[in-house]
Amino acid sequence: MASEDTSLRAIFCYGTLMSPDVTKRVLSGCRYSSFSDLVFTDGTLHGYKRHALSDEMYPAIISSEGSSVLGKLVRNITREQLQYLDQFEGSEYKREVVDVCVQGEDAPSKAYCYIWVDDIDRLLPEDWNYQSFIR
Repeated sequence: MASEDTSLRAIFCYGTLMSPDVTKRVLSGCRYSSFSDLVFTDGTLHGYKRHALSDEMYPAIISSEGSSVLGKLVRNITREQLQYLDQFEGSEYKREVVDVCVQGEDAPSKAYCYIWVDDIDRLLPEDWNYQSFIR
């Protein structure tokens, strides 16, 4: 990212990281951050579509007018935790700032989100299923 808002402390998760258990495992190496400070809230990201990926257990999202993605807005992310998430997501994704709608809140919340930048041919037409993942 060219310039980063160091005050932004939220991330929108739409795949495996919607599970607090998975997020806790990914962030378990953070030495100076507490997982217990994270707050998970249901959220919606408009203008994007989630896809299952061929031969993977995790999804991807791409820009798609008229589409929406349900997920979790995770607040109180630290800089250290964000660095761990960057490593976890890898080069297939680019971290961008998005507006997430949360029921009961007047305005959208700014959050980071990992957007798919890898080969578009890996995207399947169907949506990724969270319920199938957690079983």
